Amino acid sequence: MTTAEKDLVHHYLRAVDLLGRMNPSLEPGPIPTSAYRHSAQALIATAKDIDAAITRMIERGEDHLFAPTLTSAMLRLDAEKRSSRTAIQQRFPPRM
Repeated sequence: MTTAEKDLVHHYLRAVDLLGRMNPSLEPGPIPTSAYRHSAQALIATAKDIDAAITRMIERGEDHLFAPTLTSAMLRLDAEKRSSRTAIQQRFPPRM
């Protein structure tokens, strides 16, 4: 993998982690709005990092991402478990 591809994987998984932090179904009670704001701001910065990694790839003439390679790298970095934290689950009784 190139450095840009490694950066892409790293920043993608960082975005997944941030989305997992914003998952209300993982919290037992009230969530401070400031916590959401901090995660949202970090998510914006991470999206810019993803864009920068892709821009470097394009500048070097790379015009394709190789899904099997990226998937393999992400799975080695526990992507399946990390992405499961983004799923919204019914943990509380429905409100009437």
